[in-house]
Amino acid sequence: MSTLPVTQQVRWQDMEVRSEIEVVLDIAKKEGWEDCEVFGHGDMITQPQESKNWKLIPADLYKYSIPTEAVGRLHKIINAGVRVQGVIIADDERRTEPPPAPAPAPAKPEVSLPSVEKIVSFIGKGLLGLICVAGVLAGVIAFVSFIAPMLIFLVPIMILGAIVSGGRSFDPKLVILVDDGKGGTLWVSLFTWYD
Repeated sequence: MSTLPVTQQVRWQDMEVRSEIEVVLDIAKKEGWEDCEVFGHGDMITQPQESKNWKLIPADLYKYSIPTEAVGRLHKIINAGVRVQGVIIADDERRTEPPPAPAPAPAKPEVSLPSVEKIVSFIGKGLLGLICVAGVLAGVIAFVSFIAPMLIFLVPIMILGAIVSGGRSFDPKLVILVDDGKGGTLWVSLFTWYD
């Protein structure tokens, strides 16, 4: 029986034991997953519930599709040997309120013929209004001619942003539950997408 030289033997006292959260965060850093972060802590839930403007839904009860990139990240974590204790979808509930209902239209006034004085006053006010509108239009045209070149570059960026976010800013997250190395369970947001 041969023994290995001391330089090739395993020194058990130097062996590093890493918690599962450390493994997850290390993989996220290596893969460049900037949206991966600790989301919370606690045990796995069995029914949907609300907490701090988030609707928390066990993944098997989530009725919408989960992006393939999110599932791919989950597989990468599992293949690294991390024991995932549960998967939750955290859906952002900070939604804008729907616009208020329009006010009812006012009743139509009865029609009566105005006096000549009222007609002349009305025409004078109309002419004054036209002069004001012409001045405003001249100002708007000058403003637009100055801003238009900048808008040519900004509009495509704004359109792309609206397409990417779907016009909304709700962000469901794929959250996994892993051991924190101290006997607790951490919730880690593994992937965020916009629907």
